[in-house]
Amino acid sequence: MSSYILGVHAGHNASVTIGDAHGLRFSIQEERLCGEKNYWGLPRLALQRCLDEVGAGPEDVAVVAYGGQQVLSRYHSRDDVLKAYRRQEGAMGRLRQRVAMPLALALSPRYGQQGFVRFLNEVGLGHAERRFYPHHQAHAATAYYGLREDPERPYLLLTADGSGDNVSATVGVMGGGRSEWLARTDMGSSLGAIYSWVTYMLGFVPLEHEYKLMGMAPYAPEAAAREVAQIFHSYLALSDDGLSFQRRRARTNDLLQRLYADLRGRRFDYICAGLQRFTEDILTGWAARAVEATGVDEILAAGGVFMNVKANQAIAALPGVRSFQAYPSCGDESLSHGAYFLAAAERYGDAEVPGLSNYYLGDAPSEAACEAAIQAASGPHGLRYERPDDLPAAVAELLASGEPLARCAGPMEFGARALGNRSILADPSNPDVVRVINRMVKKRDFWMPFAPMMKAERAGDYIQNPKGLKSPYMMMTFDATERYRELIAAVHGADLTCRAQLLERPQNPEMHDIISAFEVKTGRGVVLNTSFNLHGFPIVRTPEEALHVLTHSGLRHLQLGPFLVHKA
Repeated sequence: MSSYILGVHAGHNASVTIGDAHGLRFSIQEERLCGEKNYWGLPRLALQRCLDEVGAGPEDVAVVAYGGQQVLSRYHSRDDVLKAYRRQEGAMGRLRQRVAMPLALALSPRYGQQGFVRFLNEVGLGHAERRFYPHHQAHAATAYYGLREDPERPYLLLTADGSGDNVSATVGVMGGGRSEWLARTDMGSSLGAIYSWVTYMLGFVPLEHEYKLMGMAPYAPEAAAREVAQIFHSYLALSDDGLSFQRRRARTNDLLQRLYADLRGRRFDYICAGLQRFTEDILTGWAARAVEATGVDEILAAGGVFMNVKANQAIAALPGVRSFQAYPSCGDESLSHGAYFLAAAERYGDAEVPGLSNYYLGDAPSEAACEAAIQAASGPHGLRYERPDDLPAAVAELLASGEPLARCAGPMEFGARALGNRSILADPSNPDVVRVINRMVKKRDFWMPFAPMMKAERAGDYIQNPKGLKSPYMMMTFDATERYRELIAAVHGADLTCRAQLLERPQNPEMHDIISAFEVKTGRGVVLNTSFNLHGFPIVRTPEEALHVLTHSGLRHLQLGPFLVHKA
């Protein structure tokens, strides 16, 4: 009997998820298999990889669930995305943005579904039951089913992104016998669209580099941020009831010329700061009104706007908010998770849908595969390797001696955040390690901070968290404590905030043991953590990819499964 549910997203940052009655079994983005960051198109490789992981064939799939009613699956390269934004600088492009595209999407609520069905027939899944769920319903499902602690309790669900199925934000309540949607915002009043337009205007890649503007924002003075924020407030405000966003001067997907005119001559850092201040103003006002209207003070959030970890911190700090969590890596890559959750709720019952226990949903290299890859690479590249009796202690010894170390061990993390298994680790007390890692491999923009991973039981030493909020997936920032110098390389240089991962041992026992061993040697229960990849490429997946980065960068040490690999 067919038993699996496939969740699919075939748009920007395509992904596939496979699960059953026991929860998510495996999930992977197409980018990790094809090597093209944020791959946009049909996820052929990811679909096959999901089936292979669980030893299933197409005939074992009962349901294919899609996270959207409109399927925008035509391949787009990064250059295609830039060309689409650049086109809006001309008259025909503006006409298309203002009239043709909104009209086409409004008249075709099932745009692209036929092409997706043809794709399913090509890969042998034509027999499976098909479900197409609204884009923002799928985002909300990730937050509710993935993060809820008790289905008998109501949760306030907030979703916000650029747009999907002609919608850019929603407010709802689920749990505790309630299932209601109070408001939605159309795509012409999109907060996420404004952030993406400014990203493009400042010379970055929209739908990818928005975080760089957030990272620059704290360097500008507050007065400048407030002044520029008023320009953005003239574009978008809250509706009268405060539950949706309302455009003021033009559709927010048609702002490029206004942005050029209104922001000409402003400093780069002032623009970033004003945009971030405006974003936090809008989101905190929206969240506060939603709590007031629903009487629900536990917020679960999803959608690409909530990748803004500084805004998440501001929402969580609101006096009327008891708890706040954003779904990990909550951009469109996680729509395949939402599709699975919704199909599972229909198939097994709402209360029976298992939530997240961790986010290590990808490939786990075997010991044999690791050793074979090392042996193949060691001769040509002069590598030596060992298998320490006490691996956490050996890793901690290297970190404590000032050596950065890459780690490829255990199942790969899903999404944008490295959570220890595909990470570069270092001693965060050494401020020079930022320069060292950037010269070695990362080549990050000079203003962008790295992040700390700390034992949850030591978090009070390093971050201010008066509400005791959970942060296992690095989805919000925290203010550092007076002990910030112990993790100075992993806090923001301007405002001393940090995007902390609070690690509990059941989440990742081996990584927790490494931090504990580092703590024994240094007294510090925290390490620096950044993703293990070459600049511009996806996070590494396989032993071969890990060794390729080691041998084509300045990195000198790698934990690969149970082995330590060293350059001469």
